Amino acid sequence: MKRIYKSILFCLPVFSLLLSCSKGSGYQPPATPANLIYSTQIVGADDANPNGDGSGTVNISLSGKNVTSFIVSLPTESKSFSVNGSSGTLSCTFASAPGATTKYPINISAYCNTVKVDTSIYVTVYVKPSGSSGQTLVWSDEFDGTALNTNVWNYESGNNNGWGNNELEYYTNDAANVSVKGGYLQITALNSPNYNNSGFNYTSARITTQNKYTFKYGKVDIKAKIPGDAGTWPALWLLGSNITTVAWPGCGEIDMMEAGTVWGADIVGSSLHWGGDYSKTTTVPGSATDFHIYSMDWRADHIAFYYDGTLLYTWENDSGKPFNQNFFFIFNVAVGGNMGGTNINLGSNSTMYVDYVRVYN
Repeated sequence: MKRIYKSILFCLPVFSLLLSCSKGSGYQPPATPANLIYSTQIVGADDANPNGDGSGTVNISLSGKNVTSFIVSLPTESKSFSVNGSSGTLSCTFASAPGATTKYPINISAYCNTVKVDTSIYVTVYVKPSGSSGQTLVWSDEFDGTALNTNVWNYESGNNNGWGNNELEYYTNDAANVSVKGGYLQITALNSPNYNNSGFNYTSARITTQNKYTFKYGKVDIKAKIPGDAGTWPALWLLGSNITTVAWPGCGEIDMMEAGTVWGADIVGSSLHWGGDYSKTTTVPGSATDFHIYSMDWRADHIAFYYDGTLLYTWENDSGKPFNQNFFFIFNVAVGGNMGGTNINLGSNSTMYVDYVRVYN
């Protein structure tokens, strides 16, 4: 009798569960979840910030008929959550793409006993960039729009007598040479025989933040993939804002990253020019096939350069140098010249892609 009693107790919950998911009081196969309603609320979203406040937090509401539980999975975050009952809410945080506005998938399974219905929904959320401890992001361009932000950037044009480097390109603002799409700034050097009857056979782009965004000191991160075609000379660099009154090199020049054909494949360098010069190169494997982070830690007493977090060198700064004033950014891809060389063969790998530029205090 004791064993029979235990068996009855064990069977009753199972039988009750089957009844709770079924239609009617007699035995029927488990019902299918139906009338499923899912909604999301992005924390901090408003008219000015439709994708949220950067926290990445989203509230999810779930309800349905013939449902005993929900399983919510976030594949980009490798996380899962469960909600018991036919309705409920949960809060989750997306963090896998900091510094970007991303369309994240949310996979939801509604259960009635062993019967489930799978649904995928999507939410587009902005997640703030993640800085190192003690750092605050003070400015960035994530290049997530559909056009270059001309409130921040200027286009430079022409050849300007080779820009002092015997360069062969003619800079334009043509969409073929400079664009923002797919989440990247793209600067492309092209074969352009006798462009607009200018006599120049190559075109490219050069953009600056001169008179629009300048800064002094800070940590800078630029994530980029550089071109590898023969004859290209990509650069991510800065000039002193007083260049209109103090001629180069007295205004100061900071080359966070430059690479030229004459150095060889995957060789990149960082340089300082002020009347004196200091430069050092290193090998960055896959610089033309993968994205890498080029960084600078600029302070009153030193300037340090990094590639993917590895220190290249530290240079001692002091009040006698021009590196204690505001500077502005310049991004460009030159063709030929002192570092591009004379062997020019532009093809499918003549584009520099910039994912973001970020300045921390």
